Amino acid sequence: MTRLKTEWIDHMTDGMDKYNSELAGKIGFDLAGLVRDTFGISKERYEKYASELLVAAVPVTQGEGIIGSFSDCISAIVRSMGFRTFVPEETDVDGIYNSILMDAGVIFMADDDRYLAFSRDNGSFGENNYATALGYIMVMRAMMKRAGFDISKEKILVIGNGLVGEEAVQILLNHDVDFDMYDKDAKAVEAFRSLETGKYVLGSPEEIKNYRFILDFTNEGGWLEDGYLGSEVWYASPGVPLSLDEKAASRLQNTAVYDNLEIGTAMMLGEILKTMP
Repeated sequence: MTRLKTEWIDHMTDGMDKYNSELAGKIGFDLAGLVRDTFGISKERYEKYASELLVAAVPVTQGEGIIGSFSDCISAIVRSMGFRTFVPEETDVDGIYNSILMDAGVIFMADDDRYLAFSRDNGSFGENNYATALGYIMVMRAMMKRAGFDISKEKILVIGNGLVGEEAVQILLNHDVDFDMYDKDAKAVEAFRSLETGKYVLGSPEEIKNYRFILDFTNEGGWLEDGYLGSEVWYASPGVPLSLDEKAASRLQNTAVYDNLEIGTAMMLGEILKTMP
């Protein structure tokens, strides 16, 4: 996973109402609705889970150490979805231990390499790379549907064949969604071509303007200039950091969804909820 910076996420602790409202305006769902729609969970069943489950976000000091406000942000995201949450005072294994003593049913944690949520009760888990890929594909699907398009009948451009992009490629292949690929890194392109999918690989960023629907899983800020984009674009990206330059971000403000943590976190919880009776 890309290591986050405190300044990218600390707004989440008191900004989730606004976030959910803006997300619903673009895709028709807030985070809770996106999870229910993705995993086929009824509202009644979801509300039962929310009333029964306590969720812990455990700070982890391993590697480069705790990212300021990270655990508080996880807690805020999950709380905005209707769940009871807390951040233990203890860290690492002691934090897990005390979360169990507090009867947490789901525990979130992250180190430099992996962001994970797991269920204490049934052993199921949600992993951020996969959950983020799935979440943004479902966001694109919802945006397209609101605009009158069917993701199964259109061509998508996937930008970035890194950890999250690789997960997205497999999901799209498994669901027979038509897509092309662009990555400026030769090794990433070689890895994609080794899959022998038969999908087209763009030769330059100038070709991006030929696509209306873009899933972006790159992690370099500001490289995707407005001039690379066509006149009509729907765009979804984890945004860690955001690829769009200022002009593109301004122009696409009504047809672009991006965040640093929220959608991936919500879908990690959804991966656990789908396994519950």
